[in-house]
Amino acid sequence: MSLKDIAPKHLFFVLLLLVTSNTTAFSTSPKKSAHLSPHNIRRSEIITMSKTKLSSSTSGPKSASRTATKMKSNNMRWAVRGIAGELFHNVFLRQIGRARKFIGTSKQQRLEEAKKVRLPVKNEVALITGATGGIGSSMAEELAFRGYDVIIAARNAELGKELVLDIQRKLDKSISTNNDNRGAKQQTPNISFIEYHADLHQSALDVASKLAVLNKSKPLTVLINNAGIMGKSEQLSMRVNLIGPVTLTLALLPMMMKNCHSDEKSSGIKIINVSSSAHLRATNVFDQEDLRSESKSLMNIFPDSPDEDLSTYAKSKLALLQFSTLLRHKLPKNKGIQVFDAHPGLVWTPLLRNHIGSKATNMLQKTGLAGVIYKSPLEGSQALLAALDYPAGTSKEQLYFVNGKPGGFASPESRDLQQAQQLLDRLIAPELEGILQLPDGW
Repeated sequence: MSLKDIAPKHLFFVLLLLVTSNTTAFSTSPKKSAHLSPHNIRRSEIITMSKTKLSSSTSGPKSASRTATKMKSNNMRWAVRGIAGELFHNVFLRQIGRARKFIGTSKQQRLEEAKKVRLPVKNEVALITGATGGIGSSMAEELAFRGYDVIIAARNAELGKELVLDIQRKLDKSISTNNDNRGAKQQTPNISFIEYHADLHQSALDVASKLAVLNKSKPLTVLINNAGIMGKSEQLSMRVNLIGPVTLTLALLPMMMKNCHSDEKSSGIKIINVSSSAHLRATNVFDQEDLRSESKSLMNIFPDSPDEDLSTYAKSKLALLQFSTLLRHKLPKNKGIQVFDAHPGLVWTPLLRNHIGSKATNMLQKTGLAGVIYKSPLEGSQALLAALDYPAGTSKEQLYFVNGKPGGFASPESRDLQQAQQLLDRLIAPELEGILQLPDGW
């Protein structure tokens, strides 16, 4: 089967079906999984019964209808303001750009442009998490070619070490823009790997301890929170996608603040959180019923059952955006630390392929749809690179980078300081109690 064998009148629906499988389904209630133990099934039933009882006593019989309508509205917002724009960019604008580039340049020019050019060594350190595949590995390579010493923090040590060797080989074969001392072997950035498990508090603290030693000779100036999961347990999704990057960021924050120059315009300290348009599905992380809970930490509202409709994934990405809002609001304005959010878009990554399964993956590859609908990891990394290249200096504005430039649509809820403070008070602070001290004023 090839792309031309699919009837044009059905192509849009095929595209929509495959794209929606990437980020989420439109289902409003997850199915019960056959993998659940009797304990977890019973726990899920108790949570559902409790919510139904409380909802009916406070909001009346129309509450469930309003909730369902709200979810459908959120899905529509995500489809229109998120997926539709990403599809239009990937399927049309990207192809037009490729065609213009092909027509306007000769084969020799394209070959010259394809050669990797390495910038001079910066003597600065960039840390990126979850970088052993997909967007992360492409971004790690781009950081190295921009002169940063790169630390790859990820779970899989074998893949991490292979990536280190691969980037180092490419650096050794690359062309440097530094034409001084042409006869001598030119210095290349150091690439290293640190094992990091985003769901474990201690792992983040261990990474921070190792960075503290390296920071004495070369400052940490870039942190990219890229690690993430989807479709796993709801609670694990919140721990990896939110608590993990929060813990690592706050553990490294004192070090990064010391690395700031007194002149904020000369400072290049950047924290980049990798987001997703899926956050548009969620209008809050906690509803009013959740906030009335007497539990100190609201992590227990997220069960161990699979996040089959990816609604918790959406909430975790909204929560990470709200953490960015907290950082921008609470960090001293004269310290010059920039906090950005970047959405890579629809990208053909191992995370996606694992989520949609081998059958859909093979079909997308055989028909050629994968290359039409989805960006390559390198193309996906352009949003992160745009954030990295943004002029130094703090900004109160929430800059959301999409398709290689700022100005993407982030939801109003992601900028909601009240919701962000609730997130801090009811989830982040309780989860980090006894593990990590929050900064002064938090």
